[in-house]
Amino acid sequence: MDSYSLGYANIALVKYWGKKSKDPVLPYNPNISLRLDNLLSKTKIEKNNNNIDEFYINDEKQSQEEVDKMIKFISKFTPTNREAITIRSYNTVPTAAGLSSSSSGTMALVLACNEYFKLNKTTKELVEIAKEGSGSSCRSFYKLAAWLEDGSVEELQCSLDFGMMVLVVNEDRKKISSRVAMERCVQTSTTFDAWVEKAKGDFVLMKEALKDANFEKIGEITESNALAMHGTTSTSTPSFSFLTEESHMAMDIVKELRSKGYKCYFTMDAGPNVKVLYLREDQDKLYEEISKLWKKKIILCME
Repeated sequence: MDSYSLGYANIALVKYWGKKSKDPVLPYNPNISLRLDNLLSKTKIEKNNNNIDEFYINDEKQSQEEVDKMIKFISKFTPTNREAITIRSYNTVPTAAGLSSSSSGTMALVLACNEYFKLNKTTKELVEIAKEGSGSSCRSFYKLAAWLEDGSVEELQCSLDFGMMVLVVNEDRKKISSRVAMERCVQTSTTFDAWVEKAKGDFVLMKEALKDANFEKIGEITESNALAMHGTTSTSTPSFSFLTEESHMAMDIVKELRSKGYKCYFTMDAGPNVKVLYLREDQDKLYEEISKLWKKKIILCME
């Protein structure tokens, strides 16, 4: 197989934060995401002539632990009597930095398996498979997607042409993984129940705002929801935070530009990096203004 399968990152406008069930994977609250076509992973699978399974990310050989994790996942839906394989993945998304690398990587891996093993799965079937590898990856198959409490995924529509950029605070691997952090918050955060109720309400409001193409409302819900999710980390035991002083500086830049009339809003997933949501028509002038204030790396996420 010479071609690569592509998987895309997505950023939630209404966050997924907490598994109600692990088998099947079900979220505590319905959530909504936007796919980022410039933040992607590409994966291909080849026969391994040495008769051992191997896994590479950006040409770096992964540990046996990582290989075992990948093989355990794909063994759920690939032939049991298969030949040994090499999985080669390349990320434009920094790994485990809160930029949805698990979503893009899992989507690309599932698609690569579908092609290599000639599984002939439908998109709906692939969505269900991907969910078992990374819950949020099931949303990456659609531009705008909702993942519901019953586990189903639906494609959403909005007439607005969204843009998103990342103000990069840190591209290093996080000290605490999203999975571990999520479980800690579910089990110990004193504000987790309140978060779930707020997120359920935000979901309803966001669907209405998307339908009405009300960008101001979309942005307000996005910011409020992100801050509420991150609030659960400070009320967990032990408490922690993904956000740094520079994360707050980036948020302040967005607020400052908005006070000057720019239509832009921030959100953060499980990491320090701040994403800026805006309308595509404003991208050039917004990028120019943010570049004056943010001297670190900026990633444009949309084609």
